[in-house]
Amino acid sequence: MDTLRLSADPGRLPDRVREELTDVDRLRRIWAEHRQAWPREERETARRDLIRTRIREAGVDGALADLLVSATVDGMAGRALTREYAAELAELVHSLPDPGPFRAPRNPLTLEYAHLVADPAAVPGHPLVRAAVIYIETLAIVTELDEGREAPRLLPWVTAALVLRRSDFPPLPPTHPPAHTGLSPGERLAETVSAMARAVMAALRDELGWTPPGAPPPPRGPVPPLAAVTRRRILDYLRSRREPVGLILRALDPGARVLVRSGGFDDTEEGDRPSETGRAVLTPGAAHWWSTLELAVGEAVLTLTVVTQEIGRPRTGVLAVIVDGRLTTAEGARDVPGVSIADSVTVMPTDCVDDRWPQIRDLVDEAVSQAMGALTRV
Repeated sequence: MDTLRLSADPGRLPDRVREELTDVDRLRRIWAEHRQAWPREERETARRDLIRTRIREAGVDGALADLLVSATVDGMAGRALTREYAAELAELVHSLPDPGPFRAPRNPLTLEYAHLVADPAAVPGHPLVRAAVIYIETLAIVTELDEGREAPRLLPWVTAALVLRRSDFPPLPPTHPPAHTGLSPGERLAETVSAMARAVMAALRDELGWTPPGAPPPPRGPVPPLAAVTRRRILDYLRSRREPVGLILRALDPGARVLVRSGGFDDTEEGDRPSETGRAVLTPGAAHWWSTLELAVGEAVLTLTVVTQEIGRPRTGVLAVIVDGRLTTAEGARDVPGVSIADSVTVMPTDCVDDRWPQIRDLVDEAVSQAMGALTRV
């Protein structure tokens, strides 16, 4: 693939992707200011723990996890991506006895190919676009080395993560954009940049949400206007979905029930708080408010919890809207497939609720759709 033809210039991307890059830049500025509030050593320890958690969630542990933490967090992350370094990383990945859920190419990456991995690192432009170009180039090379076999790969993610770390971004969580077959090179780049932008936003929120162990809770204060309007809009929307969802469920079971509830971190009755709320709160002790859509069919009860929360201590003005879901049956409780707290919407301090509402509505609609599908399969 011709790197220079792709370019790392955001101006060549679709409007929606450029807006995602703008969001990344805005959140990164807040993150850069906020991280000065905590000692560097504590921040680095927390960063290592956060990225190891994300790596473990991707199904990787042991020696491979150690390599990836070292490559994206520790000393290796400060090195420039030269062809010698690209070959070294490829050899480390190739030599691992167990690549976990990823596939290593049958043939090693020689210096002949390594320059094709390293060259895009010098392309001028937005770091996230440059990382996406490197991801695409590296994926194409390792797939060719594996005789064209399509599979999740480690090296493209590692090289993209290194490029971002060199530009003072937080470590990139394991990211494997879907293979967009049939797209032009420019369209494939746009989709890869979009996927990476979402992953970087998640990484920035993770680090914004970290607080040192034992840090005192923030003082209670009035609900910020943006948070109040956002949670009210979400609650009203869930109520509007209650009747149409109920009609569908009652066609399956005349006794089906649909209930909408809401509350917040300052509720006095802890028993009313859904258990999913704790999993979805990124900043321990931060102000958060929840709304639930509870679907009951027979003995099965599915609870979708939409949490609006403040991110960061001291307060940053950033909000996150996260959806979590649990399905409880006679066999026990489990997560709802397709509903993940990794999927969320970030609301910036300068936003109004209308700016983010289409994204929030789509997030909730997708969760409701996944919930309905899960219930019909019980």
